[in-house]
Amino acid sequence: MTTTLSNAGELREQGNQAFKQGHFQEAIDRYTDAINILHDQQLNETIRNDLTKCHSNRSQCYINLGQYEDAVEDATRGTKRLILLKKRIIFFVFYPTESKRSVKA
Repeated sequence: MTTTLSNAGELREQGNQAFKQGHFQEAIDRYTDAINILHDQQLNETIRNDLTKCHSNRSQCYINLGQYEDAVEDATRGTKRLILLKKRIIFFVFYPTESKRSVKA
């Protein structure tokens, strides 16, 4: 699994480099490859965070290419993941005892 996650990280970084060079379709392809790898993994905080970054970055690529519907779809996916993460953080802050029990379960 670690190799797979490092592959996803490498693909995301390749997407970042392609984006910086203005190669938006190539960046979309690399982010999509990373997303596909990450979707096949058991979701933990690191993977959720990586998925959010990939969706956000790919959304910006779509904006740069004028593909606004695709951009909105990816931005929405990224936003939903951030909202879920925020809710979990709030739960851990305000209900630490219950949070510890849910982590052990």
